[in-house]
Amino acid sequence: MDIIIKIPDAKVNEFRNGFLKVCPNESGETDLKWIKIYIKEQLINLYKTGKTLIAQESTPPEIDEEIIGE
Repeated sequence: MDIIIKIPDAKVNEFRNGFLKVCPNESGETDLKWIKIYIKEQLINLYKTGKTLIAQESTPPEIDEEIIGE
């Protein structure tokens, strides 16, 4: 599966400037490559968070009501 994000040529610089203001390119890569890397990392993080939430919903935590003595 491919996910394609289209930015009109006339708006690429505007997008790049806004994006890099929030997420500066300190990677040593070109700005376009950095944007792709950042988006990929964010998507993977969202995926991991979702998988964790699914696991928590299907596996209730073990709670020791007597963890604190009297």
